[in-house]
This record gives sequence, C-alpha cells and structure tokens, in this order.
Amino acid sequence: MFKIFGQMSAIAIVASIIAMAGSNRAIAQQSQQSVVQIDDKSIGGVVTSKKGPEAGVWVVAETMELGTRFAKMVVTDDRGRFVVPDLPQASYNVWVRGYGLVDSPKVKAELGKVVNLTAVIAPNAAAAAEYYPGIYWFSMIDIPDKSMFPGTGSGPGGNGMPESIKTQEQWLNMVQLNGCGNCHQWGNKATREIPAALGTFDSSRAAWDRRIQSGQGASEMAMFISRMNTADGGHLARLAKWTDRIKAGELPASVPQRPNGIERNVVVTVYDWASPKSYVHDLALTDKRNPTINPNGKIYGAPELSTSDIPVFDPIKITKNTMRVPVREKDVPSSKDGFPVISDSPYNGKEAVWDTQVNAHNPMMDQEGRVYFTAQSRSPLNIPSYCYKDSGHPSAKAFPLEVKRNGFVQNSRQVTVYDPKTQKFTFIDTCFGTHHLNFAEDANNTLWLSNNSQFGEGLVGWINTKMFWKTGDAAKSQGWTALVVDTNGNGKRDAYVEPNQAVDPTKDKRLALAFYGVAPSPVDGSVWGSALAHPGYILRVTPGSNPSETALTEVYKVPEPGFGLRGLDVDRKGVVWVGLASGHMASFDRRKCKGPLNGPTAAEGNLCPEGWTFYPMPGPGFKGTAGVAEGPYYTWVDQHNTFGLGADTPITTGNFADSLYALTYGKVIQLRVPYPMGFFAKGVDGRIDDPKAGWKGKGLWATSGNRTPGHIEGIDAPSAGAPGKTLSSPLLVHFQLRPDPLAH
Repeated sequence: MFKIFGQMSAIAIVASIIAMAGSNRAIAQQSQQSVVQIDDKSIGGVVTSKKGPEAGVWVVAETMELGTRFAKMVVTDDRGRFVVPDLPQASYNVWVRGYGLVDSPKVKAELGKVVNLTAVIAPNAAAAAEYYPGIYWFSMIDIPDKSMFPGTGSGPGGNGMPESIKTQEQWLNMVQLNGCGNCHQWGNKATREIPAALGTFDSSRAAWDRRIQSGQGASEMAMFISRMNTADGGHLARLAKWTDRIKAGELPASVPQRPNGIERNVVVTVYDWASPKSYVHDLALTDKRNPTINPNGKIYGAPELSTSDIPVFDPIKITKNTMRVPVREKDVPSSKDGFPVISDSPYNGKEAVWDTQVNAHNPMMDQEGRVYFTAQSRSPLNIPSYCYKDSGHPSAKAFPLEVKRNGFVQNSRQVTVYDPKTQKFTFIDTCFGTHHLNFAEDANNTLWLSNNSQFGEGLVGWINTKMFWKTGDAAKSQGWTALVVDTNGNGKRDAYVEPNQAVDPTKDKRLALAFYGVAPSPVDGSVWGSALAHPGYILRVTPGSNPSETALTEVYKVPEPGFGLRGLDVDRKGVVWVGLASGHMASFDRRKCKGPLNGPTAAEGNLCPEGWTFYPMPGPGFKGTAGVAEGPYYTWVDQHNTFGLGADTPITTGNFADSLYALTYGKVIQLRVPYPMGFFAKGVDGRIDDPKAGWKGKGLWATSGNRTPGHIEGIDAPSAGAPGKTLSSPLLVHFQLRPDPLAH
C-alpha cells in the first residue's frame, strides 16, 4: 500500500517566538564589525528587540531607484545577525518583519555599511496575526461536517448541500483548489475582510453576495458559488460567518513558526514586472531540459486573460518592459467581451481591465531560446481544413475532433512562438486546443500539449518542432491521440468502447478524463498528465510507433488520504510528483507497482496504490480535519539542481502560505516570501546563469499569478489588499539558497 510520513516541520524548529537572553544579549552589544563581515555590495548587522537578539526574522532591503520595485530579504541567524548580499547600487530602506513582531521603522541604509536594527515586539496577538500568511486565517472557516455528505439538496428536507457533492473531501477540493482557490489567495486581508469600497450592507451575507458579482471574474465566481449551494448552510453563509468572527476579534488558533535550519539560508528578491491592472499567470526563462540556456537572459511572462502585452524582465539591468503579441486574424474575440463587468470592483470600478485577444497561458523555452506560448491567434471557430477527418490527416482519421461539444468551443488556444534573436512571431495552428506544454528529450524536440477540455474529448497533442522549423508545415508537424486504456489486457491498442459504454472484453476503453498538466518522462519517453476530476488522477501515455493509433494510457487515482491536484512534474528517475489539496506533496513511482496495470478494471484508476507516498505540508488545517488548508496549484521538479537542494528536488507552490514548499530528506520545508504579503505562486522555473558562481549563479524564479493583483500588499499599505492604498503589481520572485545565513 501507499506510505504516509508523519506530520512534521522541515527541521527542528525553535520552541517559541521569544528572544534569546544571557550571552546572546552581550553578543549584540559587541562591536558591530566583529559580528558580521560584509562587502561593498551588502548591508549587514544585528537585529535586537527589548528581549535581546531576534533569530529567524526577516530583514527587508527595498529601493524604488531601479527600473522597478526591488526588495531583497534574508533571515537572521541564531544570534540575530544578518547579511543582505549582492545589492545593486542604490539607496535602501531597511526594516525587520517577523512572527511575533510588527514591522520596525524603516531605516535608510547604504551599501557596505553595518546597521543595527531594532525589532518591534507586537503589542498584542491581533497585531502579530496581521503578518501571518493567509492560510492561518483561511483555516478558521467552519467547514461542513462529514455527516452532511452526500448532499441532499436545498429542497424540503434537504441539508443545503448540493447532491452532486458526495464527500467532505470533494467539498474541500472545490473550496481550496478547483474553485476560487485556483485564481486567488484565500485568507489575506483582502478576502478575510469586507472592503469599505464595496459599499454598505445589512449583513455580511449580503456583502458576500455583492462581492462575488464584482469585476470581470464575477461570472466564474457566480458559477462556482451556485455549485456550492447558497441556501442556508451553503458556502456564502459560511464565508459571512467567517468574516463576522474575524471582525469581532477572533484570531487564528495556531501561530506560524519562524524559519529555522536551511530555511534561514534562503535569499528572496522581489520585483514588480507588470501593470497593477493585469496579472501574470506563468513565465519562461530557460529550457527545462538544459537550464543553462539563456543565461542571465530576459524572462517572459504570460498574462492570460488580462492583456496582450507580455511582460519582459531583464534581470541584469533590472528593467521591466512589455511586448505586444500579435494575432493572426482580426476577428479573434477578446476577453473583454467574454468577461464583462457585472458590478463595480473595489479596485478597478467599472473598468474592464482584462482585454486581450491573445490569452497567453503557459510559455516554454526551447533549446534555441525560442519561447512557445499556448495562446490564441485565430477565431476558435476557424478550424483549418487539415483538422477534419476527410483531410486525410492521420490523427483526424483516428480520432476526429469536434469544433463544439455541449455548446462549448474546443479550440480556444493554439501555439504562438517568439524568437528573441529575430524578434519575430510564428503561429502554429493546432487542431486541438492547448493549455500546458512541455518538451520531450528526443531527437524531434517534441512539444507535448494538454488541452484540459472538461466539456470535450480527453486527448493529448504534440508538435514535432524539428519538422516544423525545417518545413513550416503545421499540419504534418502535429498530431493528437485519444486516451485509450488497455482493458482487454493484450498489451496493445485495439478498437475501443466510449467512456459511457460498458467494458467489452474484446475491446479497449477510451477515457473522457482531460489532460491538464503535462510532463514527458526523461526515462522512457512516456508522457504523464494530471486530470482534475475528484479525487484527482494521473495519466501515463506510451506513444508507440504511431501515436495516433498506437498510444496507450494508464490511469491512477489518487488514493486516501490524498485528494485534489492540478499541476504535476516528473523527475529524472521517472517518478511523478504532485501537490494535493489534502495538504500533501505526493509521489507516484510506477516501479513499485506489484500487479498488472491493464485489464477490465484498469480504466477505473484503482490500480497500484502501493506506488504512492505522501509527505505532509507544514501549516494549519480546518477544524476537524487532518490535512493542511492549502491549495497547491503547481508542482515542478528541480531536475538539474538549479536551486541548491540537490537534483530532482520537488517544489510545490504554497498558494495560501506566501510560499514555495520543497521536499528535502523526506521533509517538507517552506520558502516564504514575507514581503509583500499575498504571494500566490503559479509558474516556477529554475536557471543556471553561471555554473562556476556557486549559489550566486543559479536560482528559482516564480510568478505571483493571482488574478487579483489588488490583493497583494501595496507599497505603502500596512498589510495585504488594502483598497485606497497604492496597489501592488504582479510579482516576479527570485529564490536563492546560500550555504549559511551570513554568506555574501
């Protein structure tokens, strides 16, 4: 069976947030120059409070004198010492932030100077809690008891829970991850309070009803809340009760622990890199197969529904720019039309700030430094003639695609490629809709793509990029295949029954599950994908000699205690890694499977539970549950040790905890972004800029991809999402790992 590791923090954590006494107090009073050593590009010193040296708190050095907001932050060591390394020439404001504290006054500091900082002990628990990550506040929501499932509806005798929701885990999956939680962070100040700009209401229930009608996300929010049932006892009532309790002064039941051990070696640098009115979903900066590609080069963002102006960041010059991405056809619909403003937003009023024809979702860089975007370039209805069955295209003959299914268009994105060398765009028109993409390690540099069509056909697509750049022929260079499981058990693909048909012992069976995440294995050429249907599935496709007709799929359901997934990745041993809404990082190792992986029950996904291992994340959970109240959007494996924890380190986004989670030596550690609060990671990538420069020559990069940049802590706001203050822009975040907390 699967294994589960006990709940633990990454490294032995100090027992409480209290200052050290005795000899450490004397150390802080010594000559500053003897305590820390710095160079002319660093700022260092000692952090003390009225209780003595403060260990495990953050020191933030920020300037607005560069091409964008620049803030670098480090953690103090056991004696309260700190060194903020490698700072560009500028004047800096420096201050202390930490659990158990409130922000210290900002101090002007110069490079090469030692500066002592005085931490400010929080005057009370409420003041301290303002600096907790959103997950601590989010975990205060009262969730429905297991006895309310399966739901019996809102009619006479119903319990207010939708009949479609069968278990508490399914409800949590929708609330944490595959509902509101995949678009914005829960628990930050912007969500746990009702903004004054929203208006005046008779009740918090009425305020929440109005809130979900705000801005261009209103249609999606309304659709989600209708699935959760808004009758008495429904989700709106729970949210209203949550905000009322917080307004009355209730605080999180648990207190976050300060960074310790290797967590204190993390250096975090934050930049603004886009307009406050847009958001950035993902990023590309190197070839994942070879992260030395594009060293120190520009970083490209994907702003999805918000704008056609791609953010471009230069990490050497520390400048941000935008690049307008074209479309091929003039009649491409805009997100402004598809997401109208229903009611005023507290942040943007009546303005429809999302306005793009491109809808660039996920970028990936190839071996030549070209950037491939899953993006819209034509009308979804203008399907090329080579996509239809009578065209003779091998994939179209084997698995014809429909333009629409159940009234929904199936091809909302294709592929757009930008070549930085020529500064030209190229369109690759795909028959299948595109969503995520990843390159295989093969001679054709095959680009595999998911389509995530929950209303259409389950499939996976590919582009032979070697052929495309040689011939320019999009039709011949692409293909797609149905997801077919070997239910007759003969080891090859045969004629199949449809998903809604019973298993036929003479045939195979097609899956309706949609590929969401996509990750080719570097071991055997198989392609792994994730499917979002509860409780979550991972899929393995072996292409075979003629993928349109020979590809076979294996499906593995996430077993208890896990549930709720989105992105996934594969390490260089072929092990699959996911983050789960159950509050785990989890691996699936197919090599551990003991029984057959095909046969009459294979399409159900219940095979090989022994392949799974679960690693609990740190943090609080909802009352009455065993897991952590997290909503991890994406998991990325650091195959080439671009960060410093070793090759094949899995990294999962801590979307409600302002963090990334990393698994090292069987334990999950937290890479926290303390400022600005509201960091909501989506894309993660790692690059090696200089293999000879040690920790300084490499690192992780991540986007803050929430659709609501106004929820991020503003530049002059005391805490996240304060309407009326200067709003923050989408964030680009650089994580580095030095050998100790004072290395420079």
